[in-house]
Amino acid sequence: MSTRYEYSYLETGHIRLLHILSVSPEIRVRIDVVPLDTDPAPIYAALSYLWGENPPFSRVIVEPHGRHVDIARNLTVCFQHLDAFIGTNIWIDAVCINQEDDEEKSRQVSRMGSIYERATKVLSWLGPSADNSDAAIDGISNYGKAAVDAGLLDIKKELLETWPDVGDDPANMRARDAVVELMVKANAAEGDADRAAERFPRLAFAAITRREYFNRVWIKQEITLARNSIVLCGFKQTDAESFHASLLFYGLLIVWETNEYRAGRHARIPGPFSIEELMAAPGGPWALLKQTNTDPAAGSAFSGRRKFLREGGKKPLFELLHTSYVRSGALGLRSTKPLDKIYALLGIAADAVESGIYPDYTKTPDEAFEQAARFLIAQGHVDVLKWCRTRRVNPPTWVPDFDANLSYTWSDDMGVPLFKATGSKSQPITLVHEMNGPRPASLRLHGVCLDTVVAVGSVFVHNDGMKYPQEAARQLFLNVKAFLERTSKYTKDQWDDALWRIPICDREYHPTSMYFQRATLERSGRQFELLRTQPVDDEKVMAETMSYQATMRYENGARPILLTAGYVGLGPMETMAEDIVVLLYGGSTPFVLRSTRTRGEYYLVGEAYIYGVMDGEMMDKGLEEEVFTLY
Repeated sequence: MSTRYEYSYLETGHIRLLHILSVSPEIRVRIDVVPLDTDPAPIYAALSYLWGENPPFSRVIVEPHGRHVDIARNLTVCFQHLDAFIGTNIWIDAVCINQEDDEEKSRQVSRMGSIYERATKVLSWLGPSADNSDAAIDGISNYGKAAVDAGLLDIKKELLETWPDVGDDPANMRARDAVVELMVKANAAEGDADRAAERFPRLAFAAITRREYFNRVWIKQEITLARNSIVLCGFKQTDAESFHASLLFYGLLIVWETNEYRAGRHARIPGPFSIEELMAAPGGPWALLKQTNTDPAAGSAFSGRRKFLREGGKKPLFELLHTSYVRSGALGLRSTKPLDKIYALLGIAADAVESGIYPDYTKTPDEAFEQAARFLIAQGHVDVLKWCRTRRVNPPTWVPDFDANLSYTWSDDMGVPLFKATGSKSQPITLVHEMNGPRPASLRLHGVCLDTVVAVGSVFVHNDGMKYPQEAARQLFLNVKAFLERTSKYTKDQWDDALWRIPICDREYHPTSMYFQRATLERSGRQFELLRTQPVDDEKVMAETMSYQATMRYENGARPILLTAGYVGLGPMETMAEDIVVLLYGGSTPFVLRSTRTRGEYYLVGEAYIYGVMDGEMMDKGLEEEVFTLY
């Protein structure tokens, strides 16, 4: 029986590399120590993979003396699929870092960003074949590569948001037209049994994006920094560019098909399911359609890499936190240690040094989360408070609990606010120490009090994946109507307008885009009337109201609220009578606060949507400025 491999001291600036000798029937390697900061840099691949559970499962035999290093199950399975890399050098943290030497681990972990950035290629191991993943990789290599060749990845994000309007650049227009041709091909194959082999593998592709690999926070850094990345799944492989292009293509395809269907140019309902399958699905059509949804974590990982490679820069910490943890109906990126929810993003944060945040595992999670929140608010990101509904009024109420599932906000589109409730106002105090409240973990912010909550309606529950709860929705409609009938705050036209805007917080899916926009009477007003008066299990009603239904999913946990002066809107489920609604300078929405019974001190309940105050209308009404201390 072999003895354990004994690691020698690893000097600062050096790394260990594995030279793979065999992967079957035994995993055999040679370990070489090389300097990382040389010119030219050493040639090696770096493995990006999911650690999984850590108990020893197998061994890596280190030659020439036949000693061993224990490895866990996930890495064992990965090695068994690396026969194409026999004879090459590869960096794998579990073996290349002495896991029993905390001092070495600290030094090496601090260099992991450089290790992945300087690797000749990064191998993203998604796991063994499952859920028709071979077909997914083939589809990525087919449609994704075609989309790359068409120029889809060359179109800037802001132009994708206005698709199909990509401006007047001939290159962008050619790329759009080529991508639309791919969409036509994919759509035609979906409805033709003789062309099944030409289909884009929607269900298999959606399933592969939901692999746990994409939901680990350290993976985000590894993918972002990879200059050249290969995606491995089972014995299949593709390149990262094709994978990213497939994600963009699939999102645009769904929107395009939906628009074509609604315009009457396509008779078949969009997607892989027939209308009969959708209507007969246990749990309703949303339960079936959920199978076609990609995980936003995959898109976030590859878009971050694209931005890094194209612009040569990293993203602000605010943006990284939003894309990593603020989700609808899905968990954010995960980590074994809650502190890594912050620390794992510092290597790709443009403002990491400015933040003053450094890995310190003696801190509690709340201390690290508070430090991050203070920094972001000091930068002007008062909307961080919209991420706090998850705390359920549990102090410190103004600090997002990044270790929980942060609810998607009611008022954003992919992190970009749709409203400006405080207009151009911003916090007059920007230094962190000047925002400190009188007690630990407290925060002082300037703003105005809009009004007091006088009545609340029933809570609207629309859990992700469940059938559209039409009766609960109609109850919400009735609550809003009853509150509007109790007030003279609004004109008749405003009254009619508020009735259908409030349940969706005045936003809708754009018919030709993957993004939200402000709601329109032509689209959302009409759909509201159908949902209010017609049964949703009618095929036509279901098809014609999917935008309003989908938008209401984001209002899960909301309840109608009426303010003393007659304003009507939605608040968090915890909202109670006597809570106050305030406009904190720099915030894009109002917030509900609850008194701690000490003058000027409040708990944050959460964001609110109040009809008639979302675009800065109250900033010139003479409301008295106050300082609110949040706990």
